[in-house]
Amino acid sequence: MRAPFEDSYRSLPPDAARLLRLLGLQPGDDFDAGAAAAVADVPASAARDLLGTLAGRGLVADAGGGRYRLPGPVRDYAREWAAREDGEEERDAALRRVLDHYLAGAAAGEAELEAEGLALLHRERWAEAVEALEEGLRLAERDGDRRTVLLARHNLARALLESGALDRAIGLLGPLPDEFAALSDDPDRARALTTLGEAYLRAGRPVAATNFFGQALEIVRAQESPEREGDTFVHLADAARRRGDAAAEGAALDRAIALYDSVPTGKAEAAARRRDGITPSSGPS
Repeated sequence: MRAPFEDSYRSLPPDAARLLRLLGLQPGDDFDAGAAAAVADVPASAARDLLGTLAGRGLVADAGGGRYRLPGPVRDYAREWAAREDGEEERDAALRRVLDHYLAGAAAGEAELEAEGLALLHRERWAEAVEALEEGLRLAERDGDRRTVLLARHNLARALLESGALDRAIGLLGPLPDEFAALSDDPDRARALTTLGEAYLRAGRPVAATNFFGQALEIVRAQESPEREGDTFVHLADAARRRGDAAAEGAALDRAIALYDSVPTGKAEAAARRRDGITPSSGPS
């Protein structure tokens, strides 16, 4: 799956390749030329030209209404390429620019409300994020296609989870994996399974959480995204810790460290420190 995208990326002009990498950092599922211009710090006219180049290589897709999205696993690959080729300061500046862009605009339509809500979520303004994403879901259910509605439910569930509304979050998340599967949307199915696992972990149900994380892992492995696979093993380690199973926690962290070491994520050191701090035990208590 990865090779065709990698080949297309390597054939891009430098400015288009940089835009693609930075688009992997922006919080929304889709975006317009204004957001692309903000994340790359280029004029809107230049961003439109670069998006045309990316679309011609199959690296961005037309989402309708002058909006674009990164197809399939490209967003994960773009983040990985950014970690490899762009410095931390540049990545942080790009993220700040696009968050400021979303929060400075007057959100009117569903897509703009979703983007604003996700920017608020990233800035940890939970209550405001819930309010924006609830309105975004209402508009999506009125005007959007099925995938747009499912993504809006997932985004709202994430905000509810952070605000402590676990029951509402789980209620929204529960049907999403099967509904994304019906659309043959494996990347978003994996994301929904991961968020569902996080919700059950916060609800004190680590065995159920382990099941959801395990299902997500199967999908992520097929996408050949080492960082996301490593993240999923960290989630499995979290669930093992909550079960009191130090051996399983250590084994999951070992896998995460090996995966993080294969890509320039900067996450291997934190996982290794956690691994070193595990007290050995014979298994679950």
